[in-house]
Formats: sequence, C-alpha cells, structure tokens
Amino acid sequence: MAGIVLYLIAQFNLPLTIYLSGYGVLVLLWLSRQRLLLSNFKRRWVFGFLTSFFMLIAGYQIAQNYNHLNRPNHFSNFQEEQGFLVLKVNEQISEKQNSYQVITKVIGLKDRDGKKRVSGRLMLYLQKDSMAAALKYGDVFLIENLYQEVSHPKNPHEFNYKRFLANKNIHHQAYRATGHWQHLGLNDGFFLKRWAVDLHHEALNTFRANNITGEEFAVVSALLLGFTDYLDEDLKQEYAGSGAMHLLSVSGLHVGIIFVAIKFLLSFLKKFRYGRFIQTGLTLTIIWFYAAVTGFSPSVLRAATMFSFIAMAQSIKRKTDIYNSLAASAFLLLTIDPYILTQIGFQLSYLAVVSIVALQPILYRQLQFKNYLLDQAWSIITVSIAAQLVTGPLALYYFNQFPNYFLITSLVVIPLSTLIIYSSIASMAISVIPGAGYFAGKVVSGLVYAMNQSVRFFEGLPYSTFTNVHVSLMETFAIFAIFLLFGLFLIKNVRWAFPLALATIFYVAASSSVRSIQNQQNKLFVVYHVNNATAIDFFYGQQHVLLMCDELERRLPRAGFHFDGNRIRHGGGKNIIMHNMSEGGTVEEARWHLRGPFLRFGQTTIFMLNPEVPIEFPKPGFEIQYLVVSQNARHNPEIVLNMLRPEKIILDASNHRFTVQNWKEAGEKTGTAYWTVAELGAYTAKLHRAHLPNDRIKVTSTGTNRVSTTP
Repeated sequence: MAGIVLYLIAQFNLPLTIYLSGYGVLVLLWLSRQRLLLSNFKRRWVFGFLTSFFMLIAGYQIAQNYNHLNRPNHFSNFQEEQGFLVLKVNEQISEKQNSYQVITKVIGLKDRDGKKRVSGRLMLYLQKDSMAAALKYGDVFLIENLYQEVSHPKNPHEFNYKRFLANKNIHHQAYRATGHWQHLGLNDGFFLKRWAVDLHHEALNTFRANNITGEEFAVVSALLLGFTDYLDEDLKQEYAGSGAMHLLSVSGLHVGIIFVAIKFLLSFLKKFRYGRFIQTGLTLTIIWFYAAVTGFSPSVLRAATMFSFIAMAQSIKRKTDIYNSLAASAFLLLTIDPYILTQIGFQLSYLAVVSIVALQPILYRQLQFKNYLLDQAWSIITVSIAAQLVTGPLALYYFNQFPNYFLITSLVVIPLSTLIIYSSIASMAISVIPGAGYFAGKVVSGLVYAMNQSVRFFEGLPYSTFTNVHVSLMETFAIFAIFLLFGLFLIKNVRWAFPLALATIFYVAASSSVRSIQNQQNKLFVVYHVNNATAIDFFYGQQHVLLMCDELERRLPRAGFHFDGNRIRHGGGKNIIMHNMSEGGTVEEARWHLRGPFLRFGQTTIFMLNPEVPIEFPKPGFEIQYLVVSQNARHNPEIVLNMLRPEKIILDASNHRFTVQNWKEAGEKTGTAYWTVAELGAYTAKLHRAHLPNDRIKVTSTGTNRVSTTP
C-alpha cells in the first residue's frame, strides 16, 4: 500500500533496470545475512526491514505498470492517425439524462495500413436511440478516431472527476450522435462476465415480473444487486441524511448477511467427515454466484473476496487470525488492481470490518441483557458505534456531513434490510411457481416501503444531519489518531497515550479555529464554470449570496456539485440568499446591493450584462471594476467597453464561443483585460479592503446619459 501511494503521489516512472537492480540487491543482502539472522534473534528486524522495502518497491512497480498511459500501444499515442477505433463495451451501459454512458475497451485502430492492436479505455457518450439502448457487455463497434482528454475541474474545490476516472484508467472521452458510430454485429465479451450480466438483467426482470415497482424497485435493485440507476436524487439524499446510505450500495454488510445465513443453513454438514470443507466449498460457491447475479460489480467482488478468505480461514482447524485473512484479501485485490486503494468503498469497507472486529466485542461486553430482543438491539448498536468510530471521520472528509441519528436509524433499517435481502432472494427463487412470485413481491414491496418511510422520518427530524462541515486531510488523520490513542489508554492502559491524545485534540481545535477566523474575514466573489448557466457567489464572512440564471435554478440542486465544495471551504452553506437574475428589481442585503444591471459588493461595482439588459441603458457616474457578460448578450462589445471602461471583463460559461470571441477581440482592441471562464475556469476575486461600507448605487438616468449599444 505504501508503494502504491508513493507512486500515486510522485507519478514518476522508473525504468525496468532500476527495479531489477533493487530486487537483486535486496536478495543478495538477504542471502548474505541469512545465517546471521537465523542465529541472532536481536537482528530479526533486518529481515523485516529488507522484506518491507522489497514490498515497497513491488507496490510502486505494480502501480506504475497498471497505468495504461505507460503502455506504448495506448490508443492516445496514435491520435494523429486518421482511421477508426474498434471499441468493445467493457461494462454495463448507464443511462444518463440526455445520453447513454458506455465505458469501452479500445482493442484496435483501423487505418489505411490495416488494423493495429491498441489498448486503453475510452468513456463514450451516445445519443439516446434504440441502437444505443440495445448495446450490452462485449458488443464491438466503430467510431472515428476523434476524442478529447477528460478536462480538469474548472471550479475551486470541485470534485476532481478527471482524477476519479484516471484511477479507473480512463483518461479520454467522446460523444457520438446517432449515425456516427457503427455496430459490427460482434460480441467479444468474456463468457463468464457475459453470463453474469445476463443473470443480472434476469434478476431485474424477475423483480419487475413480481410486481415490484417505483421507489421499491429502485431500492431493491440497489440493495440486492448494486444497480443504482433507478434511484433519484431526493431518495439518495434521504438515505444519506439518515445515515443509511451504505444500504444502497452492495458492500460487506450485504454479503456478510448472506454469508451468516449460508453458514447457519449449512452448519449441519460439520457433523460429517470433511463436512467443514464441503460447507466452505458450498459457501464460496453461493457467495460467488451472488456476485455473478450482481454482474460482478466492483463492491461485491471486493466483499466476496474478503469473505472468501474468512471462510477458508475458518475451515482450518488451527486458530486463525482474522486480521491476516483481511490483509490477505486486500493484498490480492491490490495486486490485481492497485488503484482500488483510491476507491472510497474499498477504504470504508476494510476500515469498517477491522473496526467491528476490534471494537465491537469490547463494547458489547460493557452491558449484558438477558432479554433476547434487548441483547440483539445492543449488538446492533455496538456494531454501528464500532463502524462509525473509524469510518465517520473518513466519511466526514469525503462527504462533509455526518448523520446524527445513525444509532436509532440502525436499529430500524438493519433488521429491515436483512429481511428485505432474504425475502428478495426468496422471491426470485419461488418466482417460477405461479402466483408465488407475485405474493413474495408484495411482501418485499411492503418491507421496502416501511424502510423508506422510516428513513424519511429520521431524515426529517430536527438536526438529523451535521452538514456543510469541512475537515482537512491532516485533521482527518488527527481524529483517527485521537481514537487510537484513547483506545490504547482505555483498553491497553498505555499511559503516555492520554496526554498525546489531548495534544492532538488541541491541534484539531486550533486548526478548526484558525480556519473559522479566516472564513469570518472572507471578502470575495466567484464566477463559476457551469455549462450554459450563470452562477456567481458573493462571500462576506460566512454569509453569501448566490446570483443565478433561470437555467441554473431549474438544475438545482443537481448542479450544486460545481460550487458546493468551494462554498463549504469558505464556511458558507448555512446562510444562503439566492437571487434569480431574470427577476430584476432591486435587492439590498447588508453588504450586497443589486439595482438593474448594477451590482455593488462593498466598494466593488459590477455590471451584469445579459439579454435582460436593454440595448439602451444608463451611463453610470462611477467606476466599474468588473463587467460580467452572460447568456450571449446582444450588445456591441466595443460600445459597451468604451462607455463603461471596466477594469476586467469576465465571460462566463453561458456564452457561445462566437460571443466569447467577439468580446475577446473587443477587449484586445480597447486594452481591457478579460477572463474566459469556459477556457480558464472559474474566476475568483478577493477584495482586500478592510472595510466594506453599505454604499447604495446611484445611477444617472437622464436621457443624455443613455447610450445605445446595438451591435
């Protein structure tokens, strides 16, 4: 893991000779010191050091080799050649709002000289039609050898989708309209994966045949099969706010529930000779068949591998260490795909399991209940506490929120989800019996409805979610250290851990306080990059105003990922004032005033030029610092610039390229600086004046000061 992380940070490629030399030196050192190491117990650390260093180099090399861009036959190395790329559908297609997303494997390049064998992955968006909808795993088709690199995030603190895709070895993307790609009528998918995908679709169709519909169908598809395309954003937010979001992605919890049931049902085999091995074999077969039913989704593969190692370890008579079993499964997964280390699911799954194994028994022993139901409730509570203690800080770092009622939610949703999983499997098994599948579907729908209503109830309670919280990476590590140090002190009675834990708490408090003080001094505005829309944030302290257009208002909150990260970093999100530019009128807040196209933020004046502004508008009697052009304003750029004389033009991402080019030419002609958001990303202006007076905008509106800006 250390070697993999080192490569991901450094991104520096080493030649093969360096690796071979390093391995050779380490082997020679080990061989030369073997007799001494075996005879001298005090020097045993030398063997451990050499072995660890060997693994460090191996991890670095595996990560380097896994990067497809390092391969000479990667298709991007032939970008200048005219021809057609031969693509194979590598995963199940995903339906988006306006297109189908297809993750493809590039297997060839056809040009005048014939066909070349190339490699790599390409993310393709296809216009919605019947042909695109019919694509399935393994299908082979052609597109022209034209694509573009996945772009970097263009907004401050926006989710880095480029890095996310790069960790899946996807570095390029393309869009093709109907008629601009050709199906070759071939299917070259791996037979086992193709069989699994067919099983997955058959399971979905079985749920439909059993009359499971609507939200219930969406939740069952996600809960049992890991298929989340049918979940709407509101439902996801409700599960996230209540602390039950992990139920909607098949993970160790789901496989663990099935694993426990299988072990219980097959426990009678232990009475027979070699019964333990038969039980283990059947358990592994059922777990991996379930993985196939989910279409071998990455999260299920991870969980199935983890429990396979646990099952095999338990089949051995001698005492086994579950930590070694978990480490062995992680070692195998990282060897196959070293970049899986960057996936949030991998991190949370292993942390949760390790935490439950280590802490749950200790917590459970603190209270004893003779009543069976109370004992089971206490068991669920201790599992939830153990899992949240370790995964909570990481989830807070990634998602900026924490569910406050997760304990109460767990008492309801974990038993319900267990019943849903068992009843869903039963409904598929008995669906061949006429009428039985329909009855089982009704039971499943009722259970899912009850769980959805429970989630909505908990999410709707006051203070259900601790939201808009920014925790830095160093603070996250510090929180982990606090839990670890207090655990050493309370459980192992390590005395030095207590003062060190207090010092770490002081660091987290000081770091958070410094950031809060800095946010209180915020004086800035940001023009965001949102395709075909206008979004401008004005920050003063921890309060801010969002100025937007009609298009963005229609896309909220789905488009919020563009600016939520920056908003949270600056302490915003709690006191938001949203104003639609098309509403016009006069808006006055403590530090922010809008009158027509004129906007005053402290001592900074901004002119908002859009199609709503009349061709003839009043000439201001004051200086304009910024001119923000949006939504393809029809005004003549040179006339506007000569009249307003702004210090800088900001062309947001709602403008067409033709409009942007006209304004750039006018800016160069008049000597006015400009910033194109579509090309350069969001524009951030920090205001350094210490005092922002409550000035009101005074606009001269006499006829002599009105200027026509007709193009």
